[in-house]
This record gives sequence, structure tokens and C-alpha cells, in this order.
Amino acid sequence: MFGKDSMPEIVRIGLSDRCNLDCPQCRHNSTYHPDRGKNNVDMTEEQIFGIIDEIAPSKPSVTLNTANEPLIAKVFPQAVRRLKEKGIVGTFNTNGLMLTEKLAQLLVEIKFDSINFSVDATTPETLKKIRGVSCLDKLVRNIEMMVAVRGKNLLPRIGVTFVDQPDNHHEFAAFLDFWKTRVDVIRVSSFIKPGAPDISDTCTPMFDYKGVKRTCCIQPFRDIVIRPNGDVSPCVIPSEDPTIVAGNVFKDGGVKAVFHGAEMEKLRALHTAGRWDDVSFCRTCDYWLDSLPIKEERRDGFLIRYSSPYTVFYNVIERMNNWESRLFDRTGPSKNKP
Repeated sequence: MFGKDSMPEIVRIGLSDRCNLDCPQCRHNSTYHPDRGKNNVDMTEEQIFGIIDEIAPSKPSVTLNTANEPLIAKVFPQAVRRLKEKGIVGTFNTNGLMLTEKLAQLLVEIKFDSINFSVDATTPETLKKIRGVSCLDKLVRNIEMMVAVRGKNLLPRIGVTFVDQPDNHHEFAAFLDFWKTRVDVIRVSSFIKPGAPDISDTCTPMFDYKGVKRTCCIQPFRDIVIRPNGDVSPCVIPSEDPTIVAGNVFKDGGVKAVFHGAEMEKLRALHTAGRWDDVSFCRTCDYWLDSLPIKEERRDGFLIRYSSPYTVFYNVIERMNNWESRLFDRTGPSKNKP
């Protein structure tokens, strides 16, 4: 149960506000926030170490990116090392274009837990529509290089991501076939509209959610999103909006202080009381469905885990020996339940 000493189970940290791409589909891109990435905000080594050291005793799952490309961050190598030195499971999402063999060797050396490459396409033409670039060959080479550098080591667990949307839906079957023999897991996500996820508007709702009564969202009780300047978003969904701030970990006493601060406590109280409509960014949001129990099935050589109506993990069964429950059971019911 959630209490005064509870700490976030999932911590998302933006090491930098910069990205090397400007994907048309990205909720964080300049279409919505023209100034994003122009301030060149980077966490310092002291700042990221302070965050990691504070959360280490509670052993959360950490994602080292929010609205950025993590490999562009100056402190990325130091951050991944610190996480593993403190025994924390970690992951990050990357477009893969900045991955070097040196970085790949570091990730294998420290036994980093998981890497997810955002691919979304099987042809250069579709990649151009989704990500604004057509260099699919380079991306595939970099992923295959990461797999080769890992060799017979178990970690990191290597996955690719497909955000299902009208421009790439026709390539979904080919995407599964291509990557099934190359990586450990394929993550398929429905497209989340900026500001207000609407499950009725996705290409492929992942399992039957109709008739499910709306309930208290687990995000304010389980997650924290820390932007590069230390600002905290109360949820992953409004994290693209820099005006929505629940506190600042560098100015307001750290992660626990903000997690239990006035803004977060107010949000949790409203959800507990069933008054989510009183919160502007919760009123029309369907991401509370992320709190539903995980479902599973085995099919076509995959352990398919429906972690929410938005996300499905196609785990290659013969490559499940590097699976980590603290990292991959990040949706569904939480020990921090209200």
C-alpha cells in the first residue's frame, strides 16, 4: 500500500532535452513545443548521481530518457555505470543512430539490463514518414552490431519497438518476421495522441477494454518523470508539456520530497476520490487502462504479454533467459496501490 515512505517504482529521467531527430509522430517534437531542445539543457554528473543515489535503496526501475535521445547526453556513460554500481535495473529507448561500438562495449561490460531501439518500419520510405529519415540500413546495422558485441553474454536484453499507426500498420507482420530472428523482444505500442491518450482512436487496441469501469490511475502512485532541468511531471502523459510541473528535484529537496509534495499529494487525493475529471490532463485521458492486469499467451514462438491496451511485448521464447521481472512487469497492478 502507498504510504508516507513510499518511493516511485518507475523513475524516468531525461538526461538532456536534445534529440538528433525531429520525428513527426513524436509528442515532444517542435509541432507541439517549438522551443524544445533549443535550451541545450543537460544534467550534470553531480545531478544525475544525486538522483540515482537517492533512489537506489528502493530499487526502482529506471528509464534513462523522456523527451530526448539518451545517447546524445554528455553524462550518458556515467549514468549507466552509476545505475549498475547501485544495483538498479535500467533501460532506455534510442533511435539507434548514435550508437557506437565503444558505447555498445560499455553496455555489455557493465551488464546493463535493456535497450529498446525505436524502428517502426521495414522500408526506408515508411521510416521517412514516421521518423523523418530514411537511413534504415544504418539503423539495422547498428542494432546488429549491438547484438554482435553482446555475443554470448546475456545482457543487455535487446529489443525493437513498433509504434502502430496508419503510416506503418501495413508493415506490422513483416516487422515481426524480420526482427524475430535478430532480437530478444519486439514491443508494439498503439500511437498515443498528444495530451490525451484515446484508446478508441488507436490502430489496434491490444485487448478488450470495453465495459471496464474507469478506476484510479496508478501513475501518480507509481511513477515519476524527471526532466533535464529537474522539473517533475506528475505523469508520463503530460511530460511533453513543460508548463505542467509538480516540483523540482534540484530545488525542492530531492525525489522523495517532490513525490510526496503538495502537487503530487493533491493529484493522488483527487484520483482516490474518483475526481479525475477535476484534473485537466486526466479528464479525457485513457492511460488509466495501463493499470489493468497483464495478460499472456504463447503463439508463433513468442510469449506475448499484453501489458495494457496500449502495449504488447512479443518475447522470443528461446531468448527469455535475460528477462527481468522488475524491469518488464512495469505495467499492471502496483505495490504502491492507493
